[in-house]
Amino acid sequence: MVSYTPKIVTEDDVRSFFTPPLDYDDVDTAELLLKIEAVEDYVTAVYFDGETPSKSDARIPVLLLIASKIVQSPRLAKKYCTLSREVLGDYQYELPRPVARGTDVQTSPFIIAKTWEKMAIEMLLSRSESKWKIYKANG
Repeated sequence: MVSYTPKIVTEDDVRSFFTPPLDYDDVDTAELLLKIEAVEDYVTAVYFDGETPSKSDARIPVLLLIASKIVQSPRLAKKYCTLSREVLGDYQYELPRPVARGTDVQTSPFIIAKTWEKMAIEMLLSRSESKWKIYKANG
């Protein structure tokens, strides 16, 4: 069992982010806590100079990054996404349909994950303390 105590988001925050809430059969507590730890450590190290950020600065970006890692799971894609099966000779595979029928809404887990990651990184860049600065030296 993982003995990590989340600092920015809780396990319930991540489970509630999804609709319907993420089931324990889909992602167990140990796996989820490892993802939370990895993302929190990444965000803290890269965007906040190793200092734990306030929840108001990092909560939503951290949730988006964790969720983007979860939705890319092939097991969850198979369970929740509309898959199309393709056969090329002896080779066959299944892919999520990129667009929901009759709409232009993207349903591919990969596209959703990339969108969430982009949103999170933009938020973190605008909120982080480690922005590039230019200092005049010897002047």
